[in-house]
Formats: sequence, structure tokens, C-alpha cells
Amino acid sequence: MIRRPPRSTPLYSSAASDVYKRQPSDGSAEVCGFDVLKDPLDVKRSVGYLPEGAPAYPDMTPLGFLRFISGIRGFNGSEREERVQNAVRMTRIEEVAQQPIETLSKGYKRRVGLAQALLHDPKVLILDEPTDGLDPNQKQVVRDLIKEMASTKCIIISTHILEEVDAVCSRAMIIASGKVVADGSPSELKSQSGSGDLEEVFRKVTLNA
Repeated sequence: MIRRPPRSTPLYSSAASDVYKRQPSDGSAEVCGFDVLKDPLDVKRSVGYLPEGAPAYPDMTPLGFLRFISGIRGFNGSEREERVQNAVRMTRIEEVAQQPIETLSKGYKRRVGLAQALLHDPKVLILDEPTDGLDPNQKQVVRDLIKEMASTKCIIISTHILEEVDAVCSRAMIIASGKVVADGSPSELKSQSGSGDLEEVFRKVTLNA
């Protein structure tokens, strides 16, 4: 998904509990067959979310943080530890797992945030700028993980970094002023440009949106 600045994300601009209290003006929405208003807890269990900046408690270690989040999600004992270790392995943060999060690089902090989003093995992942600010090696680790998970999960990436769309997306939507102004595979969108340039397509469809 490609969004045009200024960004507006009402779903995450308020507390989740407040969002679910709001009544829609029209229509309905379902996630994995669950209505977002009637079955909010089932919706939350189905979704993993990595916000931009990957906020976490800075004085905790990645292991401590992941165990804390696992406990909040209701996992205990051996199951909790198994889920934590699996998330650590998948995101390749073993070598920093015992360090305070505040001492980690931006890339490792982002991967810790991704690990917490994976703890409950959600069917849907929403990743906001998952590779922003990462070096080429760190980007590749995250891209490889996204590709690995894509066969079993629905993964939605919100980004302004168009190279990420080419690198990992099978479908791209450009949203401007709250409306979808383009929708298709990256190759289909690039075909709208004489030079095959996504940036050119982005400028074209958002200029007067």
C-alpha cells in the first residue's frame, strides 16, 4: 500500500477501545470473517501490527519485552517461552536478545517490534514502514522474512518507500486524500509509465487527487 502525505490513519490515531466504540456511518468491515464491531477481540487476535518507529520499553531486553507481550496475550509457561523463542529466531535477534532495547540500533529495534507482532502467529500482519532507516543488509533480512511469511499470511505494508513495493509486494494500492487512485500489481502500475517508473506513476495519479 502506498500512501500520500500528509498521512491520516484514524484506526491507529486513537486507542483501540475508543475505535471499537465508534459507530460507522455506513457499511461494515470484517477481518478473517470477524466483524470489527461485533467481534473486536477475535479481530485483534487475528492481526499483528508493527507501528512506525516500533515503540517498546527501552529499559527492557528484547527477551523480557517479548515475554511481557506474550503474557498480555494470554500465553503462559512452556507455550509462552516457545512463542518467544520462535519470534526471536524468525527475526534473527538472538545476538541482542539480552541487551537493553535502548542500546540497540534502529534496525534491531525494528526487528524487536516485528517479533512482538508475530508472537501470536496472526493471519494478518500490518507493517508500517517496516524497512525505513535500515541499512541494506537489515532491509534484506526483513524483506526475506516478509516473503517467507507471505505464503501463509495476509501482509499489508504501508510505505512511502517505493523500492519496497517492487521488492516484496504482489499488489499495490496508491491512496490519496482518502481515496484509492491506483490498484494493481507493481508491474501493472509501472506499465502506466513510459519509463516503467513507479515514482512517475505515483506523481501522475496523486497530483490532482
